[in-house]
Amino acid sequence: MEPQQVADAVLAHPAVVRLDGGPFGTVASYLPGHRVVGVRLGVAPEPVEVAVVLRWPSAAPLTEVAAQIVDVVRAVVGEREVEVTVADTELDTGRG
Repeated sequence: MEPQQVADAVLAHPAVVRLDGGPFGTVASYLPGHRVVGVRLGVAPEPVEVAVVLRWPSAAPLTEVAAQIVDVVRAVVGEREVEVTVADTELDTGRG
């Protein structure tokens, strides 16, 4: 399992604007030559951490969107514990 696979799956969710590194950029996975911001894959049994910025308003309450993101991450990583942090929201102005 690669952090980029998790990032791509999360970014495909329609309510996710972008991934976020959290305070001091600590939510990240370091790979040779680059890092994946917003996804931290700890060694089991550590949880998989994901930090996101969501569109506001979204079609569902933020807690429901976070639960959907947990499901998306588990589809990639299996039945590991997943922690989702909503780092911020961004106003959806409806402009393309």
